[in-house]
Amino acid sequence: GSSWVAAFLCFIILLTTAGNFLLILLIVTQRSLRNTSNYFLVSLFMSDLMVGLVVMPPAMLNQLYGHWVLRRDFCSLWASFDVMCCSASILNLCIISLDRYLLIISPLKYKLRMTSCRALWLILATWTVAALASFLPIKMGWHKLEFEELSLNVTSWGDEDQCRLVVSLPYALVASCLTFFLPSAAISFTYCRILLAARKQAVQVASLTSNVTTTTTTDDTMPQIPCVPSQPMAGSESRRFTNKHSKKALKASLTLGILLGMFFVAWLPFFITNVTQAVCGCVPAGFFDVLTWLGYCNSTMNPIIYPLFMRDFKRAMGKFLPCCRRSGEPRPSAISFSMRNSNSGARAATSLKNIL
Repeated sequence: GSSWVAAFLCFIILLTTAGNFLLILLIVTQRSLRNTSNYFLVSLFMSDLMVGLVVMPPAMLNQLYGHWVLRRDFCSLWASFDVMCCSASILNLCIISLDRYLLIISPLKYKLRMTSCRALWLILATWTVAALASFLPIKMGWHKLEFEELSLNVTSWGDEDQCRLVVSLPYALVASCLTFFLPSAAISFTYCRILLAARKQAVQVASLTSNVTTTTTTDDTMPQIPCVPSQPMAGSESRRFTNKHSKKALKASLTLGILLGMFFVAWLPFFITNVTQAVCGCVPAGFFDVLTWLGYCNSTMNPIIYPLFMRDFKRAMGKFLPCCRRSGEPRPSAISFSMRNSNSGARAATSLKNIL
C-alpha cells in the first residue's frame, strides 16, 4: 500500500510544482498579463510553488518512512517553512479577494488606488506577517507547551524520531486567527459583496435593455415610419442580451461558490482540528496528517481554479500552449484587426452592448 501512497503523493507534488511554475512563467512572458492585479497572483503562485518544492517532499518522506529521515536540525526549519508558505498562500488569497472587490466596486478609481507600488507593499506585508507567524515563534520556542508531560503527538515509534509541530493553545489560537479565521472572514465578505454587485449590474442591464426596447417599439409604431418587422427583432435582441447577462451573473455566482468551497474544504478542517489538538490532544496522528495534506492540496488547486475562470489566462494559454487553443477559434491577423477598426459603423450595436 505504501507504493500507491508514494505514487499519489508524488503526483500531487509534481502537479503542484508544474502548475504554479507554468503560470508564473506565463505571467512573466505574456505582456497582456503583466498588470497590477496579476502581481497578487504571482505572489500566490510563488507561495504555492514553495509548498510544492520545500514543504511537500519532506512531508512525503515523513509520511512514508514513519519517522524523520533528514537531519535533526532541519526539522524546525521545515516546520517554519511549512507554516510560512501555507500562511502566505491563505493571505494572498485574501489580498486577491480585496483587489477584486476594489475592481468591481469602483472600477474608475481602481488604477488610482491600486498602483504598482501599493501592490508591492501589500505583497511585502503579506509575506512579513506569514514569516512573523512562523519563523519567529518557532525559533524562539513560543509554540511549545509549558509542561513536557503534556506532549500531544505521541506515536508508536517515539517522538524523538518524528518531526511534528506540537503547539500550545495560545499559539494555535493566535496563529489560526491571524492566518486563517480573519482572512477567511475577509474573503467571505468581499466575495459576497462581489456577488451582490454582479447581480445588481445584471438587473441594471436588464432594465436598460427593456427601456431601450420600449423606446424603439414606440418609435416603430409611428405612422410615418412603417417598420413593423423591426419590433420582434428588437424584442428578441433584448431578450438575448438580458439572458446573456443573466448567464454571466450565474457564472460569477458559480465561480465564487467553487472558489470559496475549495478553500474552506481544504483548510477549515485542518485549523479546527489544530485548535482541538491543542486543547485536548485527542486527535490521532494519521487523521491529522490526512487533514494536513488536504490543506496542501489547496496549493495544487489554486493554479487550476483561478486561470480556469479568467478569460485573460485562457487567451494567454491559447497563445503559449497550442493544445489549449479552441478548435474553432481563428488566429488573429493584421487584416482582421484593420477590418475591426475600419468597420466601426457596422459594429454600432456591439458597442452599445459594451456600454450597457
